Amino acid sequence: MSSEDNIIFRDIYKNAYYVLIGKLCIDDLLEYNGCVLPFQPYTAKEEIKEEVYDEIINHFISTEEYEKCAKIKKIKDSIYNKKNS
Repeated sequence: MSSEDNIIFRDIYKNAYYVLIGKLCIDDLLEYNGCVLPFQPYTAKEEIKEEVYDEIINHFISTEEYEKCAKIKKIKDSIYNKKNS
């Protein structure tokens, strides 16, 4: 993977993190750096597939950003624990 590809790849997950925790809305993201996400823009958190949450968590595990992992896992668990009950 090239250095430029690596930067784009990191931005995908950084964007997803900020959107999911509510620090950045899609409209702000479009103005800030485009809209690169591992899910469709304007998708409700509840409609994002569980595997996408796992992918985001795994990315932040690989970069050793465990606080981000914990926040995303908390959001994922709040959604999928309700659905699986």
